[in-house]
Amino acid sequence: MTTGVEGLRGVDTALLADLGFTGVFVSCYEDEVRWHVDDLAAFIRRAKGHGLEPFAVPCGYGRFLESDPTVDSLFVHAHPGTCQIDSRGRRLRKACPNHPKFLEWFSTSMRTLAWMLECRGFLWNEPAFYHGRGTWSCRCGYCLRLFQAAYGREMPHELTDEVLEFRRNSVVLFLLAAAAAIQSVDRRLTSLVLPPPALGREHWHTGSEDLERLASCSGVDGLCVMVPWQEMGWDMEFGIREAQGTGAQVAHRHEKPCLLWVTASPQPSSRTVETIGFAARQGVDAVVLSDYDSLVAARRFRDIRGDLRAALWAAR
Repeated sequence: MTTGVEGLRGVDTALLADLGFTGVFVSCYEDEVRWHVDDLAAFIRRAKGHGLEPFAVPCGYGRFLESDPTVDSLFVHAHPGTCQIDSRGRRLRKACPNHPKFLEWFSTSMRTLAWMLECRGFLWNEPAFYHGRGTWSCRCGYCLRLFQAAYGREMPHELTDEVLEFRRNSVVLFLLAAAAAIQSVDRRLTSLVLPPPALGREHWHTGSEDLERLASCSGVDGLCVMVPWQEMGWDMEFGIREAQGTGAQVAHRHEKPCLLWVTASPQPSSRTVETIGFAARQGVDAVVLSDYDSLVAARRFRDIRGDLRAALWAAR
């Protein structure tokens, strides 16, 4: 993944193929797609021409996908009434997946993107309700009515087991709608989902925390699991085993792959080459190295280029 269309212009897809990469994940920002979709399509054709499988990663769409607070959404600005309402009654800059106006716009946008881009599939990146600082969402009118219909009572102000279940069901329904949208263009398009990593209490209850629920969804063809070994202060080996022992086991129970997502760089502390070798020995389905800017485009990349190429080809 790279930062925006400007970053894509500097990506050497021939080099990636020579190094042994088999695919690329292309960030497609809501605000950039509006003006630069032809540039995105051209990059994807170039990647395919070098034998790489491209996956589109919609970013910023209603800010329900993508956790980066710096990623903006024109839709949210133009349609504030579709935003999530937290447990204190405040409107958040984050669209509610249960709001029909947002869902209709998102589905239409994804159909258009699937038609414009000749990609292998889509990655739904960190779909999430808000949860943090003692508050949670969503208590908009649509969520309140849907909860009432499902459970026969008003939605409580506390984050009860029923509310957590309601949020997980809402995420699954959103993923079903997203998969249906792109597959209406091409039934062969794959849907992968990357849930937010559990880095702290605010990430424990996003609606995407139940991997079993995600993997069992018919609209999900595979899981991506972040391996936050550096962020959590773990050993790399422990982080890989932990992810493989949870995400992969769940995905494989449903006969679906699990891709491990790893932050990579040429710095010795990142242990990028070692990570690839260890993951291969653990039988990992695939490793995604994030991202081009921090790895291949980094100044010290030449220090590990040969070893990285050998590790990638050995892991294939």
